[in-house]
Amino acid sequence: MLAENRVGILKGEFDVQSTFEGDNNVLMQQVSKALLAEYIAAQRKKAPFKGLGLEHMNGPCPVIPDNLTGYSLRSIKFQADVFFLRERDLLKRYVAEVSQYQAQGQSKEDAILLSYQLGEELARAFTERTILQTIIEAEMSSSGSLKDVLGLLRSMYALISIEEDSSFLQYGILSLVNFAAVKKEVMKLCSDLRPHALGIVSSFGVPDSFLSPIAFDWVEANSWGSPNSGNC
Repeated sequence: MLAENRVGILKGEFDVQSTFEGDNNVLMQQVSKALLAEYIAAQRKKAPFKGLGLEHMNGPCPVIPDNLTGYSLRSIKFQADVFFLRERDLLKRYVAEVSQYQAQGQSKEDAILLSYQLGEELARAFTERTILQTIIEAEMSSSGSLKDVLGLLRSMYALISIEEDSSFLQYGILSLVNFAAVKKEVMKLCSDLRPHALGIVSSFGVPDSFLSPIAFDWVEANSWGSPNSGNC
C-alpha cells in the first residue's frame, strides 16, 4: 500500500532537502526552558500566569473522575482538564528538579541539561495541549456535520495522545482503570470515524491518484482474484 501511494518516493525526495539542525530534542528543550522562565517570573512577581497558554494554572487543579465513561472520555471538559493537569504537574516537577540540581551546585544551564527527560515530557505536554485547544476553537466555530466530525477527530487526537504518553500513568494523572477505558474508546472512535475517512483525506486536497484502491471499494480491493489483493 505504501508503494501504491508513492510514500517512499515522496519521502525520499523530501528528506534530501531537509536539515537536522532543528532536532526535536533540541526544540523540546527550548520549549521547556521558556516554560521554566515563565513559571519563575510569575512566582517572583507573585502574579498570575499570562503567557504561553499557562493561564489554566491560575485556577484550581482539575479533578479527574475515578471511573470514566465513553461519554466523559469524549467530552471537551475531560480532555482539556487532563491535558491541563499533565502540563501543570510536569511543570512543577521540572521546576523542582532544576532547582534541586542548582541547590547541589550545578549551574542553571547544567541543571536544565540534567533535567532533560522531564523537560521533554513537559514540552510534549505543552505542545499537545496547545494543539488540542486549537482543535477545540475550530470545532466551536463550526456547525452541523462538520462540527460532528471535528468532535470525533478531537477525541481521537486527545485519546491517542493519552494512550501514547506513559506520563499519565507514571505520575498518577490517570488510574489503570481509566487508562484502560481510554484504549477501548480509541477502538470505538476508529469505527465511528471510518465512514468519514475518505472525506477527511479529500479535505486536505489529496488527489485520488495518490490513494490506494482500498480507499474506495475495500471489499473489491481485498477480494480473492482482485489484481490489487495480492492473492492472484
